[in-house]
Amino acid sequence: MKRIIILCVSWALVLASMGLIFAFSSENSDKSSKTSSQVVEEILKIPLPDEQVTPQLVKKFDLPMRKIAHFSVFAMLGFFVINAFYMTINKKPLILAGISLVCSILYAISDEIHQKFVDGRVMSFVDVLIDSIGSACGILFYLFIIFMIFKIKNKKQKKRC
Repeated sequence: MKRIIILCVSWALVLASMGLIFAFSSENSDKSSKTSSQVVEEILKIPLPDEQVTPQLVKKFDLPMRKIAHFSVFAMLGFFVINAFYMTINKKPLILAGISLVCSILYAISDEIHQKFVDGRVMSFVDVLIDSIGSACGILFYLFIIFMIFKIKNKKQKKRC
């Protein structure tokens, strides 16, 4: 029963992250730009006084923040995908990493195709590349965690002997 719950939660996180990406991609260009600008403005207000956060400054940071957002949501997706596969399939982590990366890249491609059909949005190979690198980093982070867990477990077992 516990395993079934873990599997369901693992795959639900994959679907939730895909749904989040799909929702962001479904916004038309005007709404997406407005949302992005508002987020950039709020982030800039953290280190800067309100009067220093000008529309020009927001515009300057808008594109880099959009790319960071692409990277981040796909890093999250890559992390969740490899976790779901790791919990579901009893294979070596590196094999699962490859499968997870392919799935994440295919989703990145489908995301860009989806954007082509949204008002004012375009497909971007650069975004697919950023998304893919984000996914790879999320997967590598997961592998690092797994490696550290195995290392700690092995250390504890050696102390018992």
